[in-house]
Amino acid sequence: MPLRLLICCCLLLALPAQALTIAMVLWRGETDAERSFRAELIRLGHQPTFVTFNANQDRAAFATQLRQQLLPSLARYDYIYSFGTTATTMVKSLLGERKPLIFNIVSDPVGAGILSEDQAENRMVAGTSNLVPMALQLANARKHLPTDKGLLLPFNPREQNTLLTGELLLREAKRYQWDLATWRIAPDKRRLANELKRLQQDARQRIVFLAADSYLLSIAPELLAALNEGGIPTICSAELFVEHGCTVGTISSYETLGRMTANIIHRNLQGTPLQDIPLQTDPAPRLVLGKQLTSADNQGSQGK
Repeated sequence: MPLRLLICCCLLLALPAQALTIAMVLWRGETDAERSFRAELIRLGHQPTFVTFNANQDRAAFATQLRQQLLPSLARYDYIYSFGTTATTMVKSLLGERKPLIFNIVSDPVGAGILSEDQAENRMVAGTSNLVPMALQLANARKHLPTDKGLLLPFNPREQNTLLTGELLLREAKRYQWDLATWRIAPDKRRLANELKRLQQDARQRIVFLAADSYLLSIAPELLAALNEGGIPTICSAELFVEHGCTVGTISSYETLGRMTANIIHRNLQGTPLQDIPLQTDPAPRLVLGKQLTSADNQGSQGK
C-alpha cells in the first residue's frame, strides 16, 4: 500500500465517533427499548445527544409540546426517534418529510399510515414492529390454557393497535373454534376500580387476551392483579404484562427492537437510504409462562 494512502487510512480511523442529536419522542416514558437504543448507538461508535419529549399519554398536552418545543428547534436534530403508534402518528403528521423519522414498537405501521406499501415513498421513515404473528401466539397459548373457554379482548377505542389485534385475533381464533368477544374499557384511570370489577365479572368463563395497548400497559399492575385474583387466565403480547403475572405470552424483546432501531440509523449514516431498509421485527419472539403455569409444571414433574 502506498505510504500516502496508508496515512490517509490511519487518519480516517483516528477520527472521533460521529456526533448525533436525536429527539426522543415517547408516549409513556422511557422503556427498555430506549435504553437498548442508546447503548447500541454508542456501541456502534456514535456520540449521541438525546432530547426527550414525553407525552405521558396526554394527546392534547403532547400536541402542544411538539408544536411549541420540537418544531421550532427542528433544525438541530439529525433524527427523530418515536415510540409507539400514537406518538409516531402525531409526529409524522407534524414533521412531514423535514427530518428522518425512526419509529420503534409500532404494531402495524402500514395500517397506521406511517409506512407506505410503496417503498419509494418511505424516503424519510423506517422502523420496527413488535407484532408477533397471531398464529404463533395462539398456537403457543393453546398448549398451556384450557380449550373449552372463549376469548375476551379488552377494547380501548382510542388505541389503533387494539383494532388491528382484534382483526388478527378473530381470524386466527376461528381456526381453533375459539369464540371471541370484545370488551370495551373506558381509558380513564378515575374509573379504573369500577372497570376492573366489571371485567372480573364479565371474564369469569373466558381467557383474556391483552393487546399491546398503551393504556392497558399503563395499568398493567392493577389489571393483572384483578384478573389473577379472579382466577382468569391471560394471553399477553407485551413484556410488561408478563412482569405483572400474565399466564402465557409470546413476546418480542424491547431490547432487541431497540438495538434494531439503532442499527437503522447506523446503516443510514453509512449510506443505505431509509426506503431500502425494510420494517424490522424480532426474529425470535419468546414464549413466557407465568408463575401459575411454571409452578404447575414443576409439581407435575415432581410427581412423576
